Amino acid sequence: MGFEIINKLKKEQNLTNAQLADLSGVTLSTLDKITSGANKNPKLDTLQAICRVLGCTLNDFMDEQTHRCVTHISNEALRLARDYDTALDDRGRRTIRNVMDFEVGYAAQRAEKEKAERKSALQNHQEDTSEEIAIYITTLYHQPVSAGNGESSEYDYSETVQLKKMPPNGTSYIVPVQGDSMEPLFSDGDKVFVRAQIDIEPGQTGVFFMDGQMWIKELGDGVLLSHNPKYPPRPMTDDIRCQGLVLGVCDESYFVR
Repeated sequence: MGFEIINKLKKEQNLTNAQLADLSGVTLSTLDKITSGANKNPKLDTLQAICRVLGCTLNDFMDEQTHRCVTHISNEALRLARDYDTALDDRGRRTIRNVMDFEVGYAAQRAEKEKAERKSALQNHQEDTSEEIAIYITTLYHQPVSAGNGESSEYDYSETVQLKKMPPNGTSYIVPVQGDSMEPLFSDGDKVFVRAQIDIEPGQTGVFFMDGQMWIKELGDGVLLSHNPKYPPRPMTDDIRCQGLVLGVCDESYFVR
């Protein structure tokens, strides 16, 4: 049950209910009811506040037998899910997914930072010279973008990755490059940071969906431009969609191994 998990984490971190209430902003009376099992259905924002202090997530409060969360999904979340399934096309869903991945990653980064700050305050380790390593979380898509003659958009497999260096501001996801048309700026096998957005300025490099294929190109006047002179400009077709702005190369030094 949820209250047993809270009590277990409190004990591991040597926290009293009063300390947990002070750090989380949850009233002591509310916390006493939750930890005693008297309140079996706390509010979502109350659980989130407790999670931030204890360094856990809402997934940790899943009932092992029924796999149902102890809190309810809000009406707003249900409305968003309905709109996602019924009102959006594939491009719209992809855009929402990219924004969601970025925001979830940002929230995880913030929670990790807050957890480190609370640990420092509780232990009062001014003499401790150990270094905290910040971890940045984002999404890596395995579907390559073409720096050549096109890369078929057949699948959209992705994974969450951890970075040990801060990515460029606004990064939504990472994609691999396939082909040499954007050399020397972007080479075959590179991975690039992308900020999800539906428009970019001429002269900027973006990720585009066109003719059923994915491209990484510079935006020109009615054409997509390559940097490698052996590739001519490619005229835009009516179905072209901008997927995002390329922010730079994500080399191996970014990844946590």
